[in-house]
Amino acid sequence: MEESIAWTVIISDEKPLDISEIATALSGGAPPEMLEKSPRMAYDHFRNINLVVPVKSETRINLIELGPVHTNYTEFNRWMSAGRRIWSASWHTAGGERLTCVENDEIIFGLSEAFDVDRPFGANVAAAQRELDIMRQSSLSDRQAAALSIMELHGRFRLEQGWLDSLQTIIAVDQPIPPGATPPSAFASAEPDLAAHLRDAVPTARRSFFIHLIERLANSYDLRIPEVTTIFDHIRVGSHPTSREWNNLAVETMHLSQGHWYANAANATPEWLRWQAAIAIRHALRSLDNDPQNFESLLSARNALHDTWENLREEIRALPR
Repeated sequence: MEESIAWTVIISDEKPLDISEIATALSGGAPPEMLEKSPRMAYDHFRNINLVVPVKSETRINLIELGPVHTNYTEFNRWMSAGRRIWSASWHTAGGERLTCVENDEIIFGLSEAFDVDRPFGANVAAAQRELDIMRQSSLSDRQAAALSIMELHGRFRLEQGWLDSLQTIIAVDQPIPPGATPPSAFASAEPDLAAHLRDAVPTARRSFFIHLIERLANSYDLRIPEVTTIFDHIRVGSHPTSREWNNLAVETMHLSQGHWYANAANATPEWLRWQAAIAIRHALRSLDNDPQNFESLLSARNALHDTWENLREEIRALPR
């Protein structure tokens, strides 16, 4: 925790909070992957993706990230605070200290680098006078400890060392919410016309398109691996994969993750493109199994098949409605 941590508390006065809904939002609307592991074991196994541990406490959900922490603050705040209020504290090995309170995508109060209490910002700093007073500490390490105490205060949860080795549900987020994306769909934010066409497409035609997309990705990136083909066989005959089979697929595709993110897929390494293809396959299989109106797989497919994406766009537009 001394090297890096992000701790977010989600508070909703309107309706009960649902962890699966939060997990979907963390994934930009994509079908989320949730694993049962101890936080320490998960961090040891998956070094290049965000691992978020949700902890419910009364009417709050605490989201705790250890290891790589999110840095897409604008998008994270927008998606997590939609219709809700959040408190968030984070820092990483290179600094990046932040403490914020955000409501409906508006920063109410915030402190940035080194938790500088002399330069607070936000729409209503006075509303966080208690938190500002708590943060008035002489050293950075003391301010980090104060930030954690503020998270405990709002999250109604105490983060203890033994928690790292206890079995927890872990949300694995293997690609960041893209810049500018708005809830509930990152793909619809990027390609609104395509998303609208897919929503209205004849279901059998849409299903056939995604099956062919999976085949194209698997063939192009040597991903006809047992974890993919096992689930693909289920999908083809209309049966549901087991939770173990889904877990095997998630683990195998996450092991392909790369440490660097490419904003432009044309500049990416072959390994990164294969990872994107694996994410797209997994998301498309999840959609075909359970949620035919979820098209987030196309965000990763757009990266993996960037050189033929315009052709794919035309294929989607040609689907009957």
